[in-house]
Amino acid sequence: MRTRILYFIISVPLFCSHLWAQERETINFIYCSDVHYGLEREFRGSWTSADSVCRAMIESFRILETTILPEDGGVDEGEIFGKPDFVICTGDIANRMEDGVQPASESWRQFCKDWSSYCTTDPESYITLLKGEMNGPHCGIPLFLVPGNHDISNAIGYTKPMHPKTDPASASGIFNLMMLLSQAHDDGDEIHDSLLKTGDKPNPDFRYAKDKTHYSFVLDSIRFVFMGMWPDSEMREWFAMETAEDDGIPALIFTHDPPEADAKHFTNPWKGHGINGIDKFENLLSDTCSVRYIDRKPKRNWEVLEKFIYRHPEIKAYFHGDKNYNEFYSWTGVEGSINLPVFRVDSPMKGEYSSYDESLLSFIVVSIDPSTGMLTARECLWNKRKEAGLSWGETRTICL
Repeated sequence: MRTRILYFIISVPLFCSHLWAQERETINFIYCSDVHYGLEREFRGSWTSADSVCRAMIESFRILETTILPEDGGVDEGEIFGKPDFVICTGDIANRMEDGVQPASESWRQFCKDWSSYCTTDPESYITLLKGEMNGPHCGIPLFLVPGNHDISNAIGYTKPMHPKTDPASASGIFNLMMLLSQAHDDGDEIHDSLLKTGDKPNPDFRYAKDKTHYSFVLDSIRFVFMGMWPDSEMREWFAMETAEDDGIPALIFTHDPPEADAKHFTNPWKGHGINGIDKFENLLSDTCSVRYIDRKPKRNWEVLEKFIYRHPEIKAYFHGDKNYNEFYSWTGVEGSINLPVFRVDSPMKGEYSSYDESLLSFIVVSIDPSTGMLTARECLWNKRKEAGLSWGETRTICL
């Protein structure tokens, strides 16, 4: 067995690096999104809250550890999946606070409680991992996060009334936890203690304009890149700096929005550029929308992203939530200049199809063989018979 070295680099806004090592040949992780704490749905015969549904999904993560991967020609086919190296969730931790939905603070509290039963979500655990104490008392499976549009709208306001008017808990909680990773070694115990007090609590000083979650790590010569809501101008500039010395190593992007992000998520192009119920732009992305009405397609914004990906052929795959159903597809851009593998993931609460048919509930299981440069993504159906158990759906293997 060869030894893996993980270099963790995060800039929010500092550039720091840390490492830990463990032995394993395949990189295995679980990918999910859009858990929407604060909502309810029909699930296994009753009207059930998001925290209960998510706990059932987390239980399926445990089942996965002893489950054999399908004979599908992909990485590690026919092998037991085992304990994942990490879990990724790309946002909408809290649902937007409309129509009686609970405050983001309560949703974030529930999320941290539920997910810490399987993943590392408390700041002290991150510090333990980053110190390389893999068998320490706070060991766990790292959970990597970016915010979604609901998290950010709760923090900055929305085009319709919310109650309370703002609550940045999930957006700031994600930012605090990920920022913690950049400072866990280099800034001393005083900083550690400060971050421990704020990692899972609302941050009254959180300002989305300056506090945007973006970070990356390199594992077995593959860069995992977390680009907040979408690769807008700020994220693209950061990516270029972050990867300037990578010498072409493959990069995987994780973000909330699909490549063809909704017009309403961009910055309001009308005079004043504010968030209001007339224009209905949500100001979640730094780029000004190229169209003036939210029901139109902002193709010029998409073209900018296409050109960015064309200039960075090291970007080998794009993972996203927001439009929630399982789909493995290729994005060719507006002008057809690229052919980017994209992996869209389902939501346990707001799946376009699984919200009506719970047997379609799924997350994505990813296995990467660094020695061959092959990546296999598998749709894992975790409620096919409306009870605990796993089955396999779509599979796609790509070359990095």
